[in-house]
Amino acid sequence: MKRIIRNSNAAVGSYLVNELTPMFRRQYLRADIGAAIALVFVAIPLSLAVSFATGVSPQVGLISAVIGGILGALFGGCRLGVTGPAIAMSVLLADTINNFGFTGLLIVGVVCGILQITFGVLRLGRLSKYIPMSLVLAFGAGIGFLLLFQQLPLMFQLHTDNDRTVLSAYENLHLYAQHVSSAGVLLALLTVAILAIVPRFLPRAYAFFFAVLIPTAISLLLGLKLHVVGEIPHDLIHAHGISFSGVTDVHKLIITGIEVFILASLETLLSTNAVDLMGKGDLHNPNQELIGQGIANIGVAIFGGIPVTGVVARSSVNVLAGAKTRRAAIFHALIIFAIVYFAPQLIEIMPIAVLSGILIAAAFKMMNFKQVVDLWKGDRLEVVVYFITFFAIIGSDLIDGIQTGLLAAFIIVGVKMLRTKAEIKLWTNNNVLRVGLTGNLTFMSYERLEQIRDYAASEKDIHFVVFEFSMLHNLDSSGAKHLISIAEELNEMNITTIFHGAKDEQVEVLKANTFETIPYELTITEYQIKDILEKSGFTHSATDVLRHGITKYVTNYAKDNKKLLDTLAQGQKPHTLLITCSDSRLNPNAFLSANIGEIFIVRNVGNVVPPYMPDNVYSEIAAIEYSVAELGVRNIVICGHTECGAIKASYAALDEKLGYVGLDNWLGLIKDGFRNNKPKDAQEGVKFNLMHQVENLKTYPKIGAMIATNQITVNAWIYDVHSGHVLEWSDKQQDFVQIV
Repeated sequence: MKRIIRNSNAAVGSYLVNELTPMFRRQYLRADIGAAIALVFVAIPLSLAVSFATGVSPQVGLISAVIGGILGALFGGCRLGVTGPAIAMSVLLADTINNFGFTGLLIVGVVCGILQITFGVLRLGRLSKYIPMSLVLAFGAGIGFLLLFQQLPLMFQLHTDNDRTVLSAYENLHLYAQHVSSAGVLLALLTVAILAIVPRFLPRAYAFFFAVLIPTAISLLLGLKLHVVGEIPHDLIHAHGISFSGVTDVHKLIITGIEVFILASLETLLSTNAVDLMGKGDLHNPNQELIGQGIANIGVAIFGGIPVTGVVARSSVNVLAGAKTRRAAIFHALIIFAIVYFAPQLIEIMPIAVLSGILIAAAFKMMNFKQVVDLWKGDRLEVVVYFITFFAIIGSDLIDGIQTGLLAAFIIVGVKMLRTKAEIKLWTNNNVLRVGLTGNLTFMSYERLEQIRDYAASEKDIHFVVFEFSMLHNLDSSGAKHLISIAEELNEMNITTIFHGAKDEQVEVLKANTFETIPYELTITEYQIKDILEKSGFTHSATDVLRHGITKYVTNYAKDNKKLLDTLAQGQKPHTLLITCSDSRLNPNAFLSANIGEIFIVRNVGNVVPPYMPDNVYSEIAAIEYSVAELGVRNIVICGHTECGAIKASYAALDEKLGYVGLDNWLGLIKDGFRNNKPKDAQEGVKFNLMHQVENLKTYPKIGAMIATNQITVNAWIYDVHSGHVLEWSDKQQDFVQIV
């Protein structure tokens, strides 16, 4: 316990030193002040817009921007993040005020803050990473949709009831048509246009500046009679009267606080993720960010403000304006405070229609249709989750919508996980059907297995069905029973069923669900299938095996890795040259866990590196020179393996020939090393041969010079065909040691 406390104190101390100390230095002071001024152009209009969308007086939004901006900067986990009222929260906060009044909103802010601090202390900020992107996008789009219809009465300067929904908009359509050319509508549309056009040519802060300045100036110059923000009190504490007598349903109020906590935390962590992308690797601490936001929300509630979050619009402007430390966010809050106290007229003359325009522009931005199109291209099932969540939000409320979306996401993930795919290939002789199983074999797989059975039954020449397990992720008891049942039915049709390449745990599941007779053959290697076929009088076609492999590769790997294939088609840049044996038991890309394009491979009998000679015509010399000189490879691995037939033959018949001209000449390159240093057995011969090939590599003029000057690293490895482990030569231990 003492150690935990000491570590916690050390973490806090490190945070204070690394994050707060730079604010007291002169370095970057000018950059932070400039960023703060740019932030003000964004923060004041947004704070006012959120106030009106939420249904509170203008000064409440400004209070929240000042207090939240300072506390969020001091205690948050994102150096360049900016805290304030968020448009994405306005719909839920407006409902909270309607249900519980302003005092209830303050209580909700405190509940939200306490939960954020608790989650931060418990280091649960990482949970945000598990939220499906489709849900996040639908959440934003749903809020934007609701926000758009909520602003229509304000934009058209109409007094309607509080039910600002799609239905209400339809009912008031005739009123909107009568006022479509009114000054308020035109100013709101002008604001939207400025926010859309200016960022194409100038930084985003200028867009907000001009979006407020130009419509306001037009309104003043033309003397338009429009609703304006009006007088702003200079009291930053408890802008509204607070009375706890109206708070009755405490349980429902706490539930609302949890809802606000979820949405505020989600908005904050999405904002900090966006800052990470713009901040060139200066990553945030999600747990510290939750703690900072919790402190900010409690502080804001004490001063009579609405709940705040980290805001993408403010934070992105802060980064792009050149902020370097947390001072920028604090300075921007202090500037807002100064304007409220010393020049409130700049805010009071702002037309409400301008704020409606800002909210409408934000609503359209939140309904990002391009992202939905990208989602459709990536995974169409994600789009299903998106639309389910979106329509649930606009049809009920935010929390019900998110719950519905999460349920849909879990169902779709479950369907994906339980789904079985099968790549079917009928051999050219029509006697063998190869079925490559992928995904999971579960209770949902029976229909797919029935289709395979029916196909096998419909082809009169089929005598064998081979189910391949190598790409099957999971097999449960229900899936095993279904598969065994299909095998029994095929048996009755005189069709032999082979389960090929099952993992140990899959074999156990199959055996546990097999009763009395065994209706299938179990095989591990291809030659076992060959034996079964030939004993039954049928020909095994290696070419058909390869064709089936190509089908699986194209439909699975190539389809899922098209970008990788397209990139490699432009040219290869392997990081390693691997010289290894031709033995079929070695699959270098498998035991190195390497993808295509990473390893330049030279394979031959006995992993031989022929000694360099100017008139040598061995292809190995060409491959080595090409990989180093043309491809820029700077790492070479020579890899032998246990139970090597070439080593055994060379050791057993050192001074004899096998009777094969090419093979005898080639093995002579291995025997030359054994004559200089005779091994005591074939196992030691593998090691001696490897070291001999390393010495041969050094005879290559340019390669040897690069090895001597450490421009190229050379490793000698041994692959153990029994265990799959790899041993590496250690100069320190003068022996081969296992790579862990």
